[in-house]
Amino acid sequence: MKNLFFSILLITSIISFAYTKLELQIAVGERNQEKVLKIINSLDYQSLPLDFKCEVVLAYTDLYVWGTGNVKIYQDIAKKYVENLLKSFPTYWKCQYAAAMVYGHYVQKNFLLALIYYKKIFEFAENAVKYGPDQYLAHLLVGILNLETPFGNLSKAQYHLFKALELNPNHVYTYVELGKFYERTNNCQKAIEMYSKALKVKGEVIWKYINEEGRQVANERLLEVKKKCTKK
Repeated sequence: MKNLFFSILLITSIISFAYTKLELQIAVGERNQEKVLKIINSLDYQSLPLDFKCEVVLAYTDLYVWGTGNVKIYQDIAKKYVENLLKSFPTYWKCQYAAAMVYGHYVQKNFLLALIYYKKIFEFAENAVKYGPDQYLAHLLVGILNLETPFGNLSKAQYHLFKALELNPNHVYTYVELGKFYERTNNCQKAIEMYSKALKVKGEVIWKYINEEGRQVANERLLEVKKKCTKK
């Protein structure tokens, strides 16, 4: 009887972790809604490690942005989970990062919410850097917020984008954002350099769609910047 109990426990554990965090990240990166939901629904969320729980939150809030059907359900779950994570683990960087993404996606869906949520989003993002100073995603997010929103600061954008690049030189969109930064500061040659690198860097497997989107943006901006430089 005792052996049977442990066999059942082992099987349950295997089922709970049938999919890895990497597999979930890849499915999200491919924007494969069916696979993302299949993985999430197979997991016992409460028994997952903290980092994996954060990835589940990020998967749900990503579905809210690009998924089909009643995507509000996914965002409601993401918000509920991340609020609980913040209460239990307020100093873990990815909880703060996930919160910034959840509230950022509300704004992405409805720009009028920016006036309500922008301070909260910036605070979560800056906390992610504070608690995860060696995490490139935290720096990249702060850099993007400061570059691409009317509430940002170009000096902060520059610092955090270069820090993200230092921590991970293989992220396509970091080069794209730096290209945009140099466009904003009227440095055509550096913008061309960054967009060109975005087209050459391999990129990571978990960012498949973002890699493709980044290269498309880089290619479009590269043509525009070259025209500007030629005119000058």
